[in-house]
Amino acid sequence: MLIDAGDVEDPAQMPLARTVEGILARTAPGLPLLVLHTHGHFDHRAGDGQIAGLGNVEVVPSDLASITRYFGWKIWPDSQGQIDLGGRIVDVLPTPGHHEAHLVFYDRQTQLLFSGDMLLPGRLLIADTAADLASARRLASFGQSHPITYALGGHIELDRAGTTFLGVNYHPDERPLQLTAKDVADLPSAIADFNGIYSRHGDYLMINQNRVLTLYAACALLALALIGWGIGRWWRRRKLNKSRG
Repeated sequence: MLIDAGDVEDPAQMPLARTVEGILARTAPGLPLLVLHTHGHFDHRAGDGQIAGLGNVEVVPSDLASITRYFGWKIWPDSQGQIDLGGRIVDVLPTPGHHEAHLVFYDRQTQLLFSGDMLLPGRLLIADTAADLASARRLASFGQSHPITYALGGHIELDRAGTTFLGVNYHPDERPLQLTAKDVADLPSAIADFNGIYSRHGDYLMINQNRVLTLYAACALLALALIGWGIGRWWRRRKLNKSRG
């Protein structure tokens, strides 16, 4: 089973399919490969095309309709699913908020929680605050009854001092990826503090990108309007001075 296919389409840049094929040949020859995603943002599924070219592979699309159909869920997001990998169960939890069809995976054998972009060391990008808070509460409740070794998110965006990396590929002194069961338990209180636009809670920088972009656009339009008004006022005064002269 592969969770997320990464953000690189070109196998020359990132030979994902060849790497996965090599791992399967060494560890599980002849077994089929199932590909699922934490969510449908392109940086988590860009490599699907590479993987789909392998033999004996099922790639489940990441849209909500495909996910609910695959798991047979009738009530979203108040459902849970399980994937049986042959005596090894992976629990699947709907966690919309960052993305409408976000999923979190829990491997019972390793007790690892694969939290995608729902929980990670860095920015928590929240598209739907109410849905994200409800998902965080369900996830925290799940953690109370399931031991969590580590929560592994989809990105690292912090250094060890807690500074956020923004828009750069070079991450010196990057902090470890893994978060703890306590981080899972504390997530609802962090999201409850979110003001809906841009706020910080501990190391988490929570952002609603759509609202931030809307504010930027509104400020830009206001600035243009003020510039236009200023130019118009200057032009009228200039004409008035000429007529008087």
